[in-house]
Amino acid sequence: MAAKVADLEDEARSKRSAAEERYRQFVVVEKQLVEARTALEQAADSSRKLAEEKVSLEEVLKKADLSGEDEAEDTVVLRCANLVDRIGELEGGLVDAVKPGFDRVMAQLKVAKPGVDLSVEGIHPLSDVKDGVITPPPDLEKDIGHDDEAQAIEAL
Repeated sequence: MAAKVADLEDEARSKRSAAEERYRQFVVVEKQLVEARTALEQAADSSRKLAEEKVSLEEVLKKADLSGEDEAEDTVVLRCANLVDRIGELEGGLVDAVKPGFDRVMAQLKVAKPGVDLSVEGIHPLSDVKDGVITPPPDLEKDIGHDDEAQAIEAL
């Protein structure tokens, strides 16, 4: 009987130790989650600021008198191209701001749910889901009717 009690006490200590280890792991993951949320909030803030700046630049572009008689056509194209470049930079900055938070969340999900396939290969931000299937983004060149960016700028 004493041996059985000793075995049960050993088993209880072992399980308590395992539970304590799991709790320590839980605390680490919880801390990482808090850090990821903070990073995501910072990225969202940065994203909002970049989006506001983008809207502002787009408004400037719309309000600009690009067809003024005193401006040469080359100057108009250059101004438009500069604004298009700046908008592209802002969009790239938006991705750069959000990507670290996304990567952290993906890493945490892989730890929290190891059996779930979280691959993002073949996924595109402009893709849609229709009837449970991911459809590729439309061909933008065909949609706007231009073969290259220069033609698109000239059309403006």
